[in-house]
Amino acid sequence: MEPDAYATGTALVALRIAGGVSRDQAAYQAGVRFLLRTQVEDGTWHVASRSQPFQTYFETGFPYGPDQWISLAATSWAVTALALACPPAAP
Repeated sequence: MEPDAYATGTALVALRIAGGVSRDQAAYQAGVRFLLRTQVEDGTWHVASRSQPFQTYFETGFPYGPDQWISLAATSWAVTALALACPPAAP
């Protein structure tokens, strides 16, 4: 499968929190660059759904129609990963 914001975001968050990977490591920075490069102008990330629909579709207002649920989760993981990539605030 091609990389996407859902997989990249979740992996980066896990590496930072559970794995203790530094935000300065090359692999982490490569993931950050991927997220920044694939972010849509409105600030979200679009990820195509790979699951078979099993419940009635309804509109929530998040972009991407039938892909909105996975895209919302991907956007959440991507934002969390990017926040963890920021250096600590100066006192």
